[in-house]
Amino acid sequence: MNYGTSSDVVVIDDLVEEPLRRRLEALMRSPIWAYGWRSTLNDGRFCYWHAHFAGTLESRIDCESEFSDEPLLKPIHELWKALECSILVGHEPLRVYANAHTFGVEGYVHRDHKDTENYFSTIYYSHSRWDKDWAGETVFFSETGEDVVASVYPKPGRLVSFRGAIPHCARAPSRECPELRTTIVFKTQRRSNESQAVAP
Repeated sequence: MNYGTSSDVVVIDDLVEEPLRRRLEALMRSPIWAYGWRSTLNDGRFCYWHAHFAGTLESRIDCESEFSDEPLLKPIHELWKALECSILVGHEPLRVYANAHTFGVEGYVHRDHKDTENYFSTIYYSHSRWDKDWAGETVFFSETGEDVVASVYPKPGRLVSFRGAIPHCARAPSRECPELRTTIVFKTQRRSNESQAVAP
């Protein structure tokens, strides 16, 4: 099956209520960042900012317990609970983290996982404002990587959910952008008893 069409990319606005949005933005503006992360471990000359919350790169084990009781990460857990009872019903979190980009901080085309059926990525844009001239879109490609099949504008409070096997990348903010482009990412899989459920 060919995953890499616009129908495989689901965009959701207005799911996250304003009080939680403000708490998430405050967390993203706190000193949580480390520089040196890459979209792919073996490729890419340029790094970006990253904050690890739970799970590991290749984990297929539910990691909710790693962030559910951590006071600093209470907004992250609240966001997860909102996702778990809406667009990610039947899913369990495998890895949770945040990324940050500024002008000149590149993203590279990559896949999050080779599993085309049960591994998903959900991105929440946690910055408070964005302008159409600031670029920073998340771009999705066809299976061959020769065509753009979707481009998602990083609207504050927006969510985008997709199968992790779809090639994609975060485009760097433009020179005009004075803001930090921040995202919170949940890597999930369907629980084994939900394997036949409809994907988001």
